[in-house]
Amino acid sequence: MDFSEQDVDVFGEDYDVHDGGAEAEADGGGDSSGSSSPSSSSSSSAAASSSSSSGGSSRSSSGGAGGEGEDGADEGDGEEHDSSNLAGTRGTGAGGYRDDERGEDEGEEVEEERDLFGSDNEDYVRTPARSNYLVPVLPAIRNTNNHSRGGFGGRGGRGPPLLPRPGGHPGRHNFGYGRFGNGRNVEGFVSDLKLNKSEETLSRKAVAFQEPCEFASFSRVEGGAVYFDDRSLRLFKREICDYVGADLNKGFESFVEKKDLGPEGFGDLLACIRNSPITLQNNIHFVTYRNNLNKILATAYLREPWKMGVHKRKGVVYLDVHKLPERPKSEMERRRCYWGYSFENLATENSFSEDGGGIDANVEFCSVIKTKLGAHRIVMGAEMDCCDATDDGRRFYVELKTSRELEYHTVEAYEKEKLLRFWIQSFLAGVPYVVVGFRNDAGILVRTERLRTKDITQKVKAKNYWQGGVCLAFADEVLCWLYGTVRENEDYILQFVHPFNRLELLRAQSPCPEAITLHVQQLSGAAD
Repeated sequence: MDFSEQDVDVFGEDYDVHDGGAEAEADGGGDSSGSSSPSSSSSSSAAASSSSSSGGSSRSSSGGAGGEGEDGADEGDGEEHDSSNLAGTRGTGAGGYRDDERGEDEGEEVEEERDLFGSDNEDYVRTPARSNYLVPVLPAIRNTNNHSRGGFGGRGGRGPPLLPRPGGHPGRHNFGYGRFGNGRNVEGFVSDLKLNKSEETLSRKAVAFQEPCEFASFSRVEGGAVYFDDRSLRLFKREICDYVGADLNKGFESFVEKKDLGPEGFGDLLACIRNSPITLQNNIHFVTYRNNLNKILATAYLREPWKMGVHKRKGVVYLDVHKLPERPKSEMERRRCYWGYSFENLATENSFSEDGGGIDANVEFCSVIKTKLGAHRIVMGAEMDCCDATDDGRRFYVELKTSRELEYHTVEAYEKEKLLRFWIQSFLAGVPYVVVGFRNDAGILVRTERLRTKDITQKVKAKNYWQGGVCLAFADEVLCWLYGTVRENEDYILQFVHPFNRLELLRAQSPCPEAITLHVQQLSGAAD
């Protein structure tokens, strides 16, 4: 049989024969012995398959028992053929043979088959080891964390960026550039605490929080007078659910809004501390109102601006409340604010009349508490809405809140933000219960709900909205950084402002509040 014709019959006219395959056909076209030249063995896999197919035809005609079955079905009959024909077929992988079955019959010719570079090998060897092009020199990397050197601002004099920013892409807000590493040139800058730790990292940090303990209190009555007792403390009305349907707008016209007392309010807290029988000088690290701690703990999740004064005297850091400038409130905003005071009036005994007449937001009761967060002992003043008592007469406080009635699309925001604020405010002061009055847009009370403070975190835990432990761990880092940074007899401003990527400690432009100075002097005089 003519092997070349059999090849054409098997692969058809579309078979692309390489140069090596053509030589194999030319050498073996008139020779029926089945031997092939080295050039046929070094051809491509397709050509080798052709040779293998020819060998299969040879076995079928000479042995008579091979048949024309599928590829590899007669693999066991291969040893019946002579060595020359076997060498030609073993040189390929398309005939069904494994590479480890190659015999020594191929000799040096096998080495030629493994020449991977082919005809391009000589050009590859002649490639020089060194490039003719110069090595590029990159600009020096600028260390943005070194604030002691000059050349701040912009890109450090390196010119425009290499590639333009694609259109529609938000800017980088100068993160990593500028005078202090984030592009903000803040006057009086002292230090900062970058918010670069993830929630997962903070959640691994277990921070101890001591159970709050009340050791003093004071009351502010109508007219602004302050007394170191609990005369302004109101009793919780347990039948508040009976008032569902009440109009919280009643009494709005006679409402007396809360005044900003400024340093005077902080002075009342310090006076109450001095009046207490417990000596706290040189035994505490921070003195503050709870409001400042609320802001610090909430910053772990919320991005809202705030400021507070920081003054270190005799080893104690006093955190003074600073209110940010606000635009004038509209009548609707003032009315919504009043609804909260109106609900407090409905939910408490010995308060103002139930019709809301004469509600004064300046009348308040403040509990003075000592606690410990991490390594720092804290004394704070916390305004309490009302109290209740257990059957054995033990008094506990209750926090009163109002919120718009929930809908399916507002539940998530309520649990992410409002419940976080409720928990922080109640947890820090050791308040066990929160009673929420839900109202509609017209200010009508539609329902009430009592929450246990310790259950609030469980309520949101499954949804992974926030973690109370993360708030405590974050606050501990802030207090550690703050106490270790501020210096004795110096005054600062701690602020959290846009772009909300760090806490900034600045030099105060105004002197220490007189209330703090007098407090320290009186404590020193009493100690002498």
